[in-house]
Amino acid sequence: MILLPRGNPVKENIDPGKVQLPDALQKLQKGNFTGYLRFDTTRGVGILIYDKGRLISALFEGASEREIAYDAIALIFECSLAGNANLNIYRLSSELAMSIHALLHGQVLYKGQEVKLLDIRGLLGKMKEDRITGCLRIYTSDHIALIFYREGNPLGFFHDGSTDLEKSAENSLSVAKLPGAKIDVLTAQISEEATMADLQASADIRALWQKAHENVTRDKRSREAEVARSLEEREKDRRQKVLGLLKGVAEKSLGRIGAQLADKEFNRAMNGQGVVSEVVLEDFYQRLGKAAKLVAGPTTVKQMVDEMQRGIKALMKTD
Repeated sequence: MILLPRGNPVKENIDPGKVQLPDALQKLQKGNFTGYLRFDTTRGVGILIYDKGRLISALFEGASEREIAYDAIALIFECSLAGNANLNIYRLSSELAMSIHALLHGQVLYKGQEVKLLDIRGLLGKMKEDRITGCLRIYTSDHIALIFYREGNPLGFFHDGSTDLEKSAENSLSVAKLPGAKIDVLTAQISEEATMADLQASADIRALWQKAHENVTRDKRSREAEVARSLEEREKDRRQKVLGLLKGVAEKSLGRIGAQLADKEFNRAMNGQGVVSEVVLEDFYQRLGKAAKLVAGPTTVKQMVDEMQRGIKALMKTD
């Protein structure tokens, strides 16, 4: 789970599967957008960070996978097209966008430490003493705040709704006072703006989108084929159960010839159909009744058909 404050919202709760993402990203590029896009999907979370129209960072993190750069973009596209995804876009300052980039690609020193069990003053002193460059992340299930450090000195604070690094710690530190608050300590390598590559300029975004579309279509067809095979197997098993019951009752009523008649008339009634429907069964009863009258009296035939109908009714309830 990628924990980031929400920033200043530009657009929220968008279905990215209904958006031509290459066109949307191109608009952000041309508009010199600075901020980040967050994709929450069933497979994980994807983040795209922009600085002045440059796509400087792409990250996708799931339960058992972590991808960056072009692989992350491709995975974000696939998850968006697969459905059940949600996109939020937040505007940030350039300094904050660069800090978020450094945070996401940094290393975790401590994770999930409960605030109430920590000596916060001692922790901050240790960060200063060790000249840590990175971030202190304070969070609950509903709120997140970040405190960025460079060589042990605080640079600023980022909490929900912020656009820029703030100098006041009041809002950010208030999260630490909430029930169940936890802290992560992360280190990061702060990169200079000039060294940041523009992923959107160096990759064929439309080709990645098209490939993702092909992969999702292929996977969907594969799942549909698997479902169809499963249904076919289930129906085949159901046909065998129905035929077995019908033959059993017919043999009990008419002997061996009864089972043969039931098998023959059932196949005629099915006539190549894959599903044993009510129409098929009604046709079967009529066919069998006519054929059975050549070897048994009307009363025996009626009793046999009545028993078959009761047996089928019971079978359908349990099937």
